[in-house]
Amino acid sequence: MNRLRRSCLPLLVALGLTASVPVASAAAPPPPGAKKKSDKKKGAPPPPGAKEGDGDKGDAAGAEAASKSKVPAAGEASGAQDKAENEDYANEKYDVAAATFHGIATGKSGGDAGRAQFWLGKSLYKLGFYAAALAAFDEIVQAGSAHPYHQPTLPWLASLSRVLPEGAGVLEKIGTYKPADLENEAFDEVRDELYYLLGRFNYRKGDLGQAIALLSQVPDASDFFIPAQFFLGVSEMREMRAPEAVEGFRNVLRRNIQARDEAEARGEKRKKKLSERARKKLGISLAELEFREQNERYEETAAIALGYIYYQLGRYDTAITYFDRVPPASPYWLDAVFASAWSEFMLVQVEPDHANRHYQRALGYVHTINAPFFYDYLYPESLLLKAVTYYFNCRYGPAKGAIDEFNTRYLQTRKDLQGVLDAAPEDYGLYELTVQIRNEKAKLDPFVQQVARKSIQDKTLDKHYQYVERLEYEAELLSKQTNGFKNGDVGAYVDEQLELVTSVAKETTGGLARQRLAKAIEQIGKLRTDAIKVQYEIINKLKALGDESLGELQKPFVDSEHEIYNYNGEYWQDELGYYNYKVTNVCPE
Repeated sequence: MNRLRRSCLPLLVALGLTASVPVASAAAPPPPGAKKKSDKKKGAPPPPGAKEGDGDKGDAAGAEAASKSKVPAAGEASGAQDKAENEDYANEKYDVAAATFHGIATGKSGGDAGRAQFWLGKSLYKLGFYAAALAAFDEIVQAGSAHPYHQPTLPWLASLSRVLPEGAGVLEKIGTYKPADLENEAFDEVRDELYYLLGRFNYRKGDLGQAIALLSQVPDASDFFIPAQFFLGVSEMREMRAPEAVEGFRNVLRRNIQARDEAEARGEKRKKKLSERARKKLGISLAELEFREQNERYEETAAIALGYIYYQLGRYDTAITYFDRVPPASPYWLDAVFASAWSEFMLVQVEPDHANRHYQRALGYVHTINAPFFYDYLYPESLLLKAVTYYFNCRYGPAKGAIDEFNTRYLQTRKDLQGVLDAAPEDYGLYELTVQIRNEKAKLDPFVQQVARKSIQDKTLDKHYQYVERLEYEAELLSKQTNGFKNGDVGAYVDEQLELVTSVAKETTGGLARQRLAKAIEQIGKLRTDAIKVQYEIINKLKALGDESLGELQKPFVDSEHEIYNYNGEYWQDELGYYNYKVTNVCPE
């Protein structure tokens, strides 16, 4: 067996199969949103709600306070401008104020145009027109430090980052500011959040040193500590500094445990989740819904990242310990199961005397991944792992069966996914088609629709679909405004911004969806090449050995935490992830 393993390991290395554990994605879940009022002093203010007519009741308090701390001296402000600021805006008549500020900012009325531009962004923000507010603030950002309201705009960009998905491009605008700009004493209430956001931007553009420097400054008590530590860990991992990466990811786990203990001590109950329909009706992005849930997503991806690090170090048992921390309810659970399967397979090299135990567990994980509950999830490599596991046990018949299953299932899937791309050659059209697919209303074969749906449901892409949903919500919100607002110049400005940004957002989202589908198609193609290599080796062995011997069944190893139940062909959800698959080694000594 050892001689055979030595002769076959190069095959695995050549196929690239031993490095197939998923890495924690750089595109993690959206940043946390609201925080509790009792914790206001510890971090950023709660994000504004998305309901129509909510007004400003403490929302964006940090941005408001920061912009008032060091407001530049007013220019030639008109009486109308003073009234809009001190009466209309102050009394939450944001529609009236916005109309006045828009007229001054565009030069149609007299007054301080730069100041009016800033107040226009604030007023539109309060009305819930976040896309138009971002456009108004962007004009100030583009003007740079020469604009008198350049620095006061920064906290408002932070507020927009909490209510707009990443697809809106708020981070790119925050990224135009320098780290030194954050040291303004006016930003004391929001500095932790600004460190995090600017760190995220630098991470995204690949300036890992600057990202690490900024993310490291977010203190433990801040609400932004958990996401900051996650991206700090990913940055350190990309810099090949494993100890520092491990520390960052462990901080994510530690702080989440502390937060749960603190919430339990306060007797808090988890909020009931809004339905998808209710969320869209309110125009709320997933980033706003459940702060605790977002941190749990960071915890789960940090656990997978830690598992990956230990996998790369050859400490496969420790890797499995971290993969096991991901609960079945997590959207990353199957990724963790798949990673555990490879870890068990690799443990055979570390503990050859317990090879059968690890083979059983590896096949058990593969058995879970290919359960009917997950039939429309794409894990084609799991079948190659199954084939290679049987190959190492000289069970060439079952190994060939796994390759045949791969060919039967995934080659057709590849053609079907290509058919989806061919049906919509333009990105805008593909966006419309993928929305139907995501809502399960596309006129496609049910299985093809489900597979395509899973292929375009990663967290990064979800944020872009959410952004379009938000824009469509704002268009509906505009239609409900007073005639004076929606039929006036400021209403035309909002409508123009929404029309322009929505068109670009749909095309961008369609392009990203195309990349995801093309990547799935490419992956299956590459694995098909690997499958042919494995199949070639299997066929040669079958020709040389003839019919395989079944050998004597070996009893699965059972530790103190498990019991054995014979599998009768039925899957039970509470058994998923705990299967041990009997495999007999029939290799000659």
